[in-house]
Amino acid sequence: MFPFKGRLSSAVNKNAYSMETVERILKAAQKHHLQIIPLVQTMGHLEWILKLEQFAHLREDSRFPQVICFSDDDAWDLIKEMIEDVAEVHKKFGMPYFHIGADEAFQIGICNASVARIQKEFSRERLMLWHIARTARFVKEKYPETQVLAWHDMMASAMESDIEDYKLTELVQPVLWNYAEDLDIYLPRSTWMLLRNFGSVWGSSAWKGADGPARYSTNANHYVKNHESWIKQLTMVYKDFNVIEGLIMTGWSRYDHFAVLAETIPVALPTLAISMETMLEGRPLLGNHPITFELLQCSPPLDLGYVASGCRFPGSRIYELINDMYQKQMQLRTYRQDDYEVNGWLSRVADEYTVSSHWYIDKIEQMIEMHAVPLERIAEDLRFEMDKIFYKDTIDEFLFTYLGEDLEWLNKKRETIKKVSNAKAFPKRPFVESAKSIGTQCS
Repeated sequence: MFPFKGRLSSAVNKNAYSMETVERILKAAQKHHLQIIPLVQTMGHLEWILKLEQFAHLREDSRFPQVICFSDDDAWDLIKEMIEDVAEVHKKFGMPYFHIGADEAFQIGICNASVARIQKEFSRERLMLWHIARTARFVKEKYPETQVLAWHDMMASAMESDIEDYKLTELVQPVLWNYAEDLDIYLPRSTWMLLRNFGSVWGSSAWKGADGPARYSTNANHYVKNHESWIKQLTMVYKDFNVIEGLIMTGWSRYDHFAVLAETIPVALPTLAISMETMLEGRPLLGNHPITFELLQCSPPLDLGYVASGCRFPGSRIYELINDMYQKQMQLRTYRQDDYEVNGWLSRVADEYTVSSHWYIDKIEQMIEMHAVPLERIAEDLRFEMDKIFYKDTIDEFLFTYLGEDLEWLNKKRETIKKVSNAKAFPKRPFVESAKSIGTQCS
């Protein structure tokens, strides 16, 4: 979405912001005393560039467009161009921090340039540390007042001597991230201790987009537990570091560039409010969130897909509609799986061969309409409400991904009901022709 210049301009989203819009956002943030930390991926998560034929030669592994061959001179120039484009506008408004990403780089040491560089760095792990160090050094040399942040996971298993060799403790502040409900399992004390030589560290939680790639409805309970677990973690380790700078509360739109949309912001705003209140209090609130109630004018439930009515916040109608959609889709799934009438008399056989019982079809039709009409209404209302906030293609993608299949199934059943109802007679059995049966080869 960032309006990159030069050769990077060919890779930007068709809906990318203009530079004027970026500056307007930064100015508004400054006015409201919000500090924006720019993040540029400098190792992995670069599908948005590497998927394109123009940049495919810069992949670490030619099959996978996730990780850039950062040892290659052309790739390094591209990384520096990204950093400079983003920093150029952010520094106008103050840029105390710059995040260089550097997480989840699963393909390393494969491209020719990396293989050659490993001969100098001696291992894949040291190759990654070398790149993180030189990237951080590049940022700090160009912007001396800026502290560099990097995700922790590519450094967490490094030997202390390697960390020292690359002077990483002088160059970066690690951001330990995990979005699970029980961090004792996924972020044990041993991980913190591996990074204890860094004087300053950050934590990173999540309030949306981290509870399954296709989670589109509200599941506040997961994120509240994540933040409660972060309170426990920070209480446990704060004495081991000079400074714990803070907790970065992340909200993700997708798991990666190719994944489907996760929760939209309106669906997750109540979760954000509850999570922030939990962190500010520094303890579990056991469902009592007075600040959230005051802000939203409702008490959002924590359970999956449930919604509070009467909430008043930007996008609250979308929050209500999407969670209502989730509940109705769960009812439809139960109906499709368990109802003996629809499975017995409006099956695939009925769809394909237009044979069934009129008596049962009349009963089933009422149930199909009972499920179809509310979902069609929700689709119409959602499109209207989302149009106030989102690009049209985002709305189309959301409805196609999460509602399209159910509506297609319901409309298919409507067509079958109509055809069967109009039929005056039916053929002799067998209905299923051998030529169409599964596993039959026809010459």
